[in-house]
Amino acid sequence: MISDLGFYLAAIPAVFFYGMAKGGVGGILGMLSVPLMAMSVSPIQAAAILLPLLCVMDLMALFYHRKNCNYAVLKTMLPWAIVGILIAAYFMGQMPVHVVELIIGGLAMAFLVQTFLLKKTESSNPLKGYALNMLSGFSSTIAHAGGPPVSMYLLPMKLPKEQLIGTSVVFFAVVNFIKLVPYSMMGQFDVQNLLTSLVLIPIAFLGVRFGVWLVKVISQELIYKISYIMLFITGIKMLYSGLVP
Repeated sequence: MISDLGFYLAAIPAVFFYGMAKGGVGGILGMLSVPLMAMSVSPIQAAAILLPLLCVMDLMALFYHRKNCNYAVLKTMLPWAIVGILIAAYFMGQMPVHVVELIIGGLAMAFLVQTFLLKKTESSNPLKGYALNMLSGFSSTIAHAGGPPVSMYLLPMKLPKEQLIGTSVVFFAVVNFIKLVPYSMMGQFDVQNLLTSLVLIPIAFLGVRFGVWLVKVISQELIYKISYIMLFITGIKMLYSGLVP
C-alpha cells in the first residue's frame, strides 16, 4: 500500500470528485482525478489505482441510475467504444498520454466553439457519433478521460437529465469493467495498487452518495450548465497538459 502522505492529499479529493461524477454531477468532473493523482505517482499507476474504485462506484451508481438509461442510445454507443478499448489496449504503454490529452482537449474546445459561438445546428451524423464513441473508449482506457467525447455525443440530443445521467452511468460501467482486462494483462493490479484502492473505497462511497443527493436538488438546466462548464475546464486542462507534458 502507498504510504506517502502527499499521495493521499491528492488522491482523496480526486476519488471524491470522481464519485460525485458517478453520482450524476457532471460526468466530466472525474477527468480531474488522474491529473491530480499523477502529481505524486505515474499516470499509469494513478489510472490503475483508480480503475477498481471506478468499478465499485459504477456498481453504486447503477443502483441509483440504471433505470433511467436510454438503452436505444446506449446500443449505438457501446460497439464503437469497445473498438476504441481494443485499439487502446494495443497501444497501451506506447502512446504518450500527452498526445491523447491534446486530442481530447482540442475536440472539447472545438465542440464548445461550435455550440456557443457558431450556433450551428447539425443534422445527425452517424460517422461523427461512431468516432466520438470510439474515442471515448480509447481515451477512457488510456487515462480514464472518456467523458468529453461522450458529452459531445449526448449533450446535443437534449435528453432529460435523468436519461443523460443514466445513459452515461451504464455506458461507463460497461466500459470500465471491460478495461479490467488490458490493465490486468499489463500487470498493473499488484498488491500495492490494489491495497491502495481498497483504502480509498470509503471516499468513493461518500462521493457517489453526495453526487446522487446533489442531482436530486438541482435542475436539469443546471446539470447541463455544469456539464458544459466542466467540459470547458477539462478541455483547457487537457490542452495545457498535452502542451506541457
